[in-house]
Amino acid sequence: MLNIGNSLFEGLNSEQGILICGYEWGNSKKDQELVAAGARVYHGDDAVTTFSNKSPKYGDRAFVWPYDKRVVKWFSLWEHPLSREGLGGDFEKSIVQSNWCNSEAHKLEKGFWKRMVTPEQVDNFILHITELRPALILFMGSKLMTALNSEDIKSRFMSVMGAETQPRAVKQKAFSGRRFKVGFQSFEHCEIVSLPHPSSSRGLRDDYIALFKNEIGPLIGQVKADKGC
Repeated sequence: MLNIGNSLFEGLNSEQGILICGYEWGNSKKDQELVAAGARVYHGDDAVTTFSNKSPKYGDRAFVWPYDKRVVKWFSLWEHPLSREGLGGDFEKSIVQSNWCNSEAHKLEKGFWKRMVTPEQVDNFILHITELRPALILFMGSKLMTALNSEDIKSRFMSVMGAETQPRAVKQKAFSGRRFKVGFQSFEHCEIVSLPHPSSSRGLRDDYIALFKNEIGPLIGQVKADKGC
């Protein structure tokens, strides 16, 4: 079973769309407190959602989740803004969110790397790649690209996405603040961008991420063109 954060839309994010992939599902302290207080925080599986608007399922608090809010902002900085009104259009429906791991936690625990490369979690990642066959993967966290390039995992990935056409390359930009590494890698049927984690990378500034517009913007634009949106 797919473990995804928003609805599937046939022909859009169901295949060859954009996959936003993090480490594992978050569980904020605020949401934990709401549950403990008996608040209604979940509106059922029938709610139809996009990545940029999960409010039909989770209420207005979905608009202030730090991870989602920042990723939505990044799309705007790359000149591909996402609508948070209703379900948006075909572009918003071309995006699907998942995670390498099917687990949930408030923050990454010590020893997470070992859990990440266990057969269960690798199988979880490869399942989503096989079912969704994304044209573009946006890794949210630098360890994800490192894990992908482990020999056994990369081999399984290539059995789905084809041969590597451009090896992993890591870039940094001149910047007055903290400089993070952003990775790029290409396969026959998929492009990959590796970004810092949106909500747990200390010192990360949006204006630094905006400097990669010329590299990331065209990759998103290609998916939009292929989808006719």
